[in-house]
Amino acid sequence: MDKLIIVDDEYSTRNGLKVCMDWEKYGIIVVGEAENGKKGLELVERVQPDIVITDVKMPIMDGIEMAKQLKALHSNVKIVFVSGYDDIEYLKIAMKMDAVDYILKPVNLAELAEVIEKIMTISKMEKNQRDLLYRMNEKLHLSMPLLREKFLIQLIQDNKWDEASLERRVSFLDLNLPYSGLYCSLIISIDNPRIVFEQISEKETELITFSILNICQELVNFHLGGYVFEHKRGEFVLIVAMPDKEGIEEIFPLINELKASLSGFLKRFITISMTIGVGSAVNQLSGISESYAMASEAIEQKLYLGKNQIITFDVMASNKSVDFRTINEKVEALLSLLKTANTSIIFRHLDELFDALVSNRVLSYKDCQRIWMQMLLNISQFLSEFGIQSEQLGQQESEIWEHLGRIETLDDMKRGLKNYIAVVCTYVEERKEKKTNEVVQDIVRIIENNYQSNLTIAEIASQVYLSQTYICLLFKQETSVTINEYITRVRMEKSKQLLTDTNAKLADISNSIGYSEPSYFSKQFRKYTGMNPSEYRELHQGGLK
Repeated sequence: MDKLIIVDDEYSTRNGLKVCMDWEKYGIIVVGEAENGKKGLELVERVQPDIVITDVKMPIMDGIEMAKQLKALHSNVKIVFVSGYDDIEYLKIAMKMDAVDYILKPVNLAELAEVIEKIMTISKMEKNQRDLLYRMNEKLHLSMPLLREKFLIQLIQDNKWDEASLERRVSFLDLNLPYSGLYCSLIISIDNPRIVFEQISEKETELITFSILNICQELVNFHLGGYVFEHKRGEFVLIVAMPDKEGIEEIFPLINELKASLSGFLKRFITISMTIGVGSAVNQLSGISESYAMASEAIEQKLYLGKNQIITFDVMASNKSVDFRTINEKVEALLSLLKTANTSIIFRHLDELFDALVSNRVLSYKDCQRIWMQMLLNISQFLSEFGIQSEQLGQQESEIWEHLGRIETLDDMKRGLKNYIAVVCTYVEERKEKKTNEVVQDIVRIIENNYQSNLTIAEIASQVYLSQTYICLLFKQETSVTINEYITRVRMEKSKQLLTDTNAKLADISNSIGYSEPSYFSKQFRKYTGMNPSEYRELHQGGLK
C-alpha cells in the first residue's frame, strides 16, 4: 500500500483528513502526521511516504520550504497542498513546487477524492514505467554478453571507428579496452571444421566451444589482457592488449601456451587439430581490424604450409603476378595423360603442378579451389567422351565433389585428386585391354548394312553405345582409316560392282549407294578410282550391251 503523511498546524484538519476518508479503498495507509514543515521533514525521513498532504502556511517552517527540501531529497513523493482562501499568494508559489494539485479549505471530501484518484493514476503509470524500465534493464543485463560479442565482431570488421564513438561503446559495455594502446589479433581456427563437427553431437560441439573460450580467456587474462569470442563455427578470435612500447614477441609465450593447452584438451574428444594465425600489432583500438585481416591471411597460408601450425603475418608471400596461362596449360595437359592410364606419369605431373603452387604461394584459396574444380571437370569430360561409366565411378565422382568444400590445404587437394585418378585409370586401362575388334567389327557391320542411307558417325556411336570421339579414335587406330573414309570405300566398291554387272543408270546407282546427287557421286568415284563412272563401265563391262 502507498504511505501517506499529513502536515498541518491545525489538529482538527489533520484529524479530519485522517478519519474522514476511506484510505484503504485507494490502497493508501496514513503512517503519520506533523504540525509544521520541520517536523514534517523529520517524519518523511522516518517513514518514507509516497504521498504528502501539507498546509501551505505553518509556523517554524511553512509548506513551501518543506516542499523544496522534500523534492530535493525525494523527487518521487506526490505533494498535495491545502490552503485557506487568504493564502492565495502562498498558493501561487506552492504551485511552482511541482505539486500534484491543491485544495482550498475547508476541504471538500469529493474534491479530495478526485485528487487522490488522480494521484493513484499517476502512481500506477509511474510504477508501470518503473517496472518496464526494470525489466528492460534486466534484459539488457542478460544481453550484455551478446552485445559485447556483437561489438567485438564489428570491431574486427570495421576500421572506420572514430575515437569518441568507440570510447562510448567500450564504456557502455564495460570493456577494458583503452583507445590508445598496443593491440594484436589472434585467430584460432579448427582444422577441417565441417568434418570435425559432423562427427560429434551438438552437445559436444557446444562443450568444446565453451571450453575453448574459457581456456583462451583464462590464458589471455593471465599473460596480458583482452577478450576472446567465437566469430564463426570453428573460428575463435582473440583481441589481446599488450604492454605499451613492447614488440610483437611479447605475445608468443601466450601463443605457445594456447597451442599446448588447447591441443591437450581437444585430444580428449576426437582427433582435432587447429591452426593459429597471428596478426600484426596496431597502436590503437580502431586498428584491430587491420590486425585481424592479417591474421586471416596468415590462416589462409594453411593452404600451402599445412594444418596444425602457428602462422604469423610475416610469412605471407609478396604480391607477384600469377602466370595463369602456364597453370591452365598444365591443367589441360592432364587430359592427354589420362589416355595413357599411367598413374606414375600422371602423378608426377600433378606433383610438379602442386609443387609450383606451393613454392610461389601467390594464389588465393579460391584460385586453388578453381584449379582443382577445373581438373575434375576435365576428368569428367574425358570419361564422358570415352564412354567410361559405372555406378562405382559415379559414386567416387560425387564424393570428391562433396569433399571439395572441406579441403583446406594443397596437400589435401593433391591427395584427393590422386585417389580419384587412380580409380579412373583403372577403368581406362580396363577399356584399353578389352578387345577392340568387336567394336570395330560392329562398326563395319553397321556401315555395310546401312551405307545406302545418309549414315552419320553420331548414328553409329549411338548403336555401339560409345562416344563419337572414342569410336573415331578407336577405328582409326585399328584400321588406319577414318570411319568416313571407310564408308566411302564401301560405297565405291558397291558402285564398281553395279557398274560392271548391271546397265542401271548412273542416277539410280548413285541413289542406291547413299548419294542423292549423281554429280557428287561422280566426283567421289573419280577421286577413288581415277576415272569417271562411264569410263569405268566401258572398261570393265565387257559383254554387257
